[in-house]
This record gives sequence, C-alpha cells and structure tokens, in this order.
Amino acid sequence: MFDNKEKLMQKVASLPKGSLSPSRRYWCLTCKMLFSIDHPVCPYMPKMCINTPIPIEVMPLESSICLEKLGLFYPKIPHKIMSFLATGDFGKIGDGLFNAYLGFLNDWGVKYRNEKLQTLKSFIIMVSGCETAQRVTAEEVTFIITDLGKIWDKDKLFALLNPVIALFKDVLSISQTIKLDELEVTGDAPSGKYYCPMCRKFFEFSTQRATITCPLMAQKCMATPADIAQAKYQLDDLAKVYQYTPDIYKKMISAFPQNPAAGRYLEKLLTDEWHFDPDEFALGRIKSALGLDESR
Repeated sequence: MFDNKEKLMQKVASLPKGSLSPSRRYWCLTCKMLFSIDHPVCPYMPKMCINTPIPIEVMPLESSICLEKLGLFYPKIPHKIMSFLATGDFGKIGDGLFNAYLGFLNDWGVKYRNEKLQTLKSFIIMVSGCETAQRVTAEEVTFIITDLGKIWDKDKLFALLNPVIALFKDVLSISQTIKLDELEVTGDAPSGKYYCPMCRKFFEFSTQRATITCPLMAQKCMATPADIAQAKYQLDDLAKVYQYTPDIYKKMISAFPQNPAAGRYLEKLLTDEWHFDPDEFALGRIKSALGLDESR
C-alpha cells in the first residue's frame, strides 16, 4: 500500500510503550477516536500506528469533539436504530439520552462546561447522525441540522431534541435562546459508504464517491477507503469496530423503549444498505454492542 511499510513497522516497534488504563478507556490525540481496549495499542493498526492511545487516568479526554467524529463519520446504523425506536414518551427518552451522554462525558473526564456549544453540538450529532451548522448571536443560537431526512423524520427528531436542549441550557449556563432548523444539502443522492482495507473501518458521510481520503487523519493516513461496492469485507470487521468503540451507542439506545423488531431492523440495515453476508456470531456481537440482544 506504500513503499516504506517495513521501515515504519520497525520504527513503531522501537518507540516507547503506552500506559495501561485500569478502566480500559483510551483516546487518541491524533485521530480523536475513543477506545475500550485492554492494552495501549491502536486496535486497528497495532504494528503501524505511530501513536499510543492515551489512558484517561493519565490525561482525561479533552473534548466532546471526539464523539462528534463518531457521529459524523462512522456508519449511521446506531442513529437509524434510535430513529426506529423513537416512539412513546419523548420527554422520558430525552431525559435518558441526556443522562447517558453527560454520564459518559463524566466517566471520560471531559470538562464539558468549558466547551458549551461543542458539547451541545456533539450531542445533537450523536443522536441525529447529521452534520450541523451554527448561527450564533448574542441573543440566539440556531443549530441547522443537515440532511436529517436520510435518517430521521424532522418532527420526531425536533420533538425529541427540544426538551433535552432545555436541560443542556441549564447545566451549561447558556444564556441565548437555542433553536433548531434543517437544511437539505445532498438532496436525493445516496450517502457515501466506504471501507478501508488497511484499518478495516467503515465510514458513511457525504455523497458516494469511488474513493475518499481518510476522514479521521486526512494529512497522515496513506490508505484509501473505497466505495463498498468495490471492496471485500466481512461482518466481523464491523463487529470489531463496535467491540473497540466505547459503549456510548449502547447507553443512548437504552434510553429508548424496547422493541423486539429492532434486531430484525438491524439485520435489514446490514444486508440491504451495507451488503454484509450473514454471520450469526458477528451479528450477535453487534447486537450486544448496541444493546439489541434478545432482551430487547
């Protein structure tokens, strides 16, 4: 994939080792990803990644922007599950989402009161799976959620988010009025779905292209994620992504009412949208990671 692979691997092997996290919580200062892993080694490229994941006990997670990257670039599967489950008492669901999100930030040591708008933006993205734009004045902040129709019904999403925003205003001491709006940017064009053959991650964002630059490390990554139609991959690859990703998706999905059909909906997303071949063992791991095991 690139000429100096062996030299890079030798250099990585010679570098100082990382520190262990008793809580298994790590984050990367470079790619801004979060990991739940046993050892301070990149789980995706253990022999080639130059970075060591940072234990939160050594240095707490510095920003909720790391969650924003999860919501923006990883597959929209958890967000579509939340949209599917969004029925009933939205106030109760919103309370659950609020507590799950802030609980996660507290567990990871994020000083979210120091980044008020980023904290709120990351929350909106983690629920919606959509990018937001912001219009900010001294009196008002408007979050414009883009292309939400690919994942959510607008009325349902806004009815869910608005009560939670009121809770955030209080906790974060935001004085401005906060409003939600929407904007369709990509229209009917299908979302871009990509697979990286080197780190074996999946990405979903923007519109479909043949290849993309890595959205997490655009200046450093030498791999080329490609349209899934041109790639070979297994469901086990996605199961590992959820295995290494902290349980924020599971915590947020648990705020929604149980629905026995959610597991079947997940299977439909995996086969119809991502063209995975059946693999019951990998499917079970994904269901467990998302809180969609038999109990739901």
